[in-house]
Amino acid sequence: SSSSAASDVYKRQIYTRIMNPTSDVLEKRVAAMEGGIGALALASGSAATTYAIMTICEAGDNIVSTSTLYGGTYTLFAHQLPRFGVDVKFGDHDDIPSLEKLIDKKTKAIFCESIGNPAANVVDVPEIAKIAHKHNIPLIVDNTVPSPYLFRPIEHGADIVVHSLTKYMGGHGTTIGGIIVDSGKFDWTKQPNKFPMLNEPDPSYHGIIYTKTFGKAAFIS
Repeated sequence: SSSSAASDVYKRQIYTRIMNPTSDVLEKRVAAMEGGIGALALASGSAATTYAIMTICEAGDNIVSTSTLYGGTYTLFAHQLPRFGVDVKFGDHDDIPSLEKLIDKKTKAIFCESIGNPAANVVDVPEIAKIAHKHNIPLIVDNTVPSPYLFRPIEHGADIVVHSLTKYMGGHGTTIGGIIVDSGKFDWTKQPNKFPMLNEPDPSYHGIIYTKTFGKAAFIS
């Protein structure tokens, strides 16, 4: 079953940078707090955001993002990703209809921060989730500022959650870290041509098809 496949992948200590017992504990705890099917710990919040996007985007694709972002994320979106052929269209979090107009056939996700850093603006996650799902794309939410203690985006329609663990989750500022949490709720097979990296054989891993092998845990796997 997809649930057993999801659990199996987190039990295999294949290679230390992919999985080790220490990060496994962290991943399972954050996934449980956010209500996700699984998680992946990374070196930083910026790494988590980059991984989340690169897992589903390739050159020629784009994402739509709210413009109120952490400075490092804005730099990544405005200057770094376009160098590799992935464009980012910025919209106003307070004008969701205009945000929707930015979506085209090459848009692979909507990105927002649940509470913007440092503007402290509150984003209407449920409404943006409706727009994303209307166009069969996932909503990626950076939940760093409130943390799952105050807000759980998956319960309000988010498909993927990212965190900088350096700030409130760590609570002490002595360690840099990041994490991605997969809700397991987005149907990547609904439009398989839209997400070929999850629905077509991956030659770098012996032709594995993630949606077939890992089911609901395809993205995080």
